[in-house]
Amino acid sequence: MIFITGKTFAEEWEEPLDKADLLLFSSHADDEHLFFAGILPYCAANQIKAQVVYMTNHNDNPVRNKELIDGLWAVGIRNYPVISAFPDLFSESLAEAIRVYERRGVSENDFTAFCVSNIRRFKPLVIVGHDINGEYGHGTHMLSASALMKAVVLAGDPDYHSESFEKYGVWDTPKTYLNLWNDRQIVLSSINEPLSFFDGKTAFQVSQYGFSYHKSQHWTWFYRWIYGTSDAPVTNSTQIRNYQPGRFGLYRTTVGDDSAGAVDFFDNITLQKDIIVFAETIENADTQDYIDSMELLDEPEISLNIKKQANLLIPVSFAALAAAIFIFIFIKRSKRK
Repeated sequence: MIFITGKTFAEEWEEPLDKADLLLFSSHADDEHLFFAGILPYCAANQIKAQVVYMTNHNDNPVRNKELIDGLWAVGIRNYPVISAFPDLFSESLAEAIRVYERRGVSENDFTAFCVSNIRRFKPLVIVGHDINGEYGHGTHMLSASALMKAVVLAGDPDYHSESFEKYGVWDTPKTYLNLWNDRQIVLSSINEPLSFFDGKTAFQVSQYGFSYHKSQHWTWFYRWIYGTSDAPVTNSTQIRNYQPGRFGLYRTTVGDDSAGAVDFFDNITLQKDIIVFAETIENADTQDYIDSMELLDEPEISLNIKKQANLLIPVSFAALAAAIFIFIFIKRSKRK
């Protein structure tokens, strides 16, 4: 446990996750409630394991560090975030971002290696990152996106970054989304649906609440962008025209494209909670009955996804049993042809 006290909350945080369903790379404290609005509350409400990684720190401004923690807590996150050692530096292009960080001794490869290390550490099913154009043109957002695009491939290369490879091994993330990416774009309509977990508020509205703790940033144009005005309040993400939260493109996938009308990031993904249920079902039931009935095992989506994610949560005994069942399925289906 990580225990933090402050003016707003007495927070008893869990350690960072061992394995994540979703890994969110946020450049700054507050981006998670703005350009990624709705994602974290949606995960909290649906028992989706979300881990937040910040690409920069605000160690020169302790107020922002406290706002970061309080904002995450407010939207339902209980696993402590990872915060990089990179300073928060302003720039207005990718080239300028690279230059200003190099002056501070931080290379573009350092950003990429940081992403790779966290991908290998948390072994996410889904990664979410910034717009390649930096949303409103912020160079650090661009650098974060550029580094992540390289990292999702390099994380599977044992010859890259030996330190994290030796510590965590390699990882090939099933799905990676970038904010506002034009290819294979989806709109997260799910973030505008009421959630009983948050007393009927939508995930988007809960993110608005999360940003309310970032008071040091309320002087910026972000405030009106996320809240609207007294005459025209923003209550739904689709009311925002520029850099609209909830618009993401599938940058990379190993599990196929999303279905038409996808409402979240988890098409073709079996979440950790569902893998646990599947594993417990197998152990608690008569295996031969399952093989004979094929009621569960003939569901192609379940079989395919669990095979692709078998190393996530199923304990060794479960994995061995599941592997035997998968072999049986393969043989049985081969005989049908």
